[in-house]
Amino acid sequence: MRGFRNSKSGREPRADLWSSVRMKWSLRILGLMFAVLATACAPDSKAADYGAKVAFKKDTPITFPDFSLTYVGERHVSSDRYPRGFDFQDFKVVTTQGSQTVSWSSGTGDIGPAPFQVGSKHFALELARADKLGPLKSNEVVITRAP
Repeated sequence: MRGFRNSKSGREPRADLWSSVRMKWSLRILGLMFAVLATACAPDSKAADYGAKVAFKKDTPITFPDFSLTYVGERHVSSDRYPRGFDFQDFKVVTTQGSQTVSWSSGTGDIGPAPFQVGSKHFALELARADKLGPLKSNEVVITRAP
C-alpha cells in the first residue's frame, strides 16, 4: 500500500489521515479557547458581598443575598434652616415581599450610613466614606449588616 496514491489529491491515504487528525484537534483547541473566552467575558451572576465596595450605575440593579439594590438618582431638597439645602442619593431596595426607597445624604457634613430593614434583618448603606473601608469613590456603595 505504500505506493498507492489517492487519485484526487495525489497524496498517500496516510497523509490524508494525519491531515484530518490535525484539523480535528485544531478545531477542538479553537473551541476550547472560545469557551474559556466566553466564560471569562460573561457577566458575573454571583451576588455582591456585604461589607465590600461595590460599583453602581443609575438604573442598574446590584444583587445582594437578601435583596437587589438600584441607584435611582440624586435629588435636592430645600430647607428654611439650612440655606444650601440637602442633596439626597436615592436607592431602591427590592425583595420578593416588596420594595422601598433608601435615601442617603451627607446632611450638614456628618457622613454616616443610612439604615434600612429587609424583613427582620437590619442593614446600612454607606456612600462617600465607609466606617471600615475608608473613603469611597462617587460610584461606590457599601452595604453592611447592622446589629
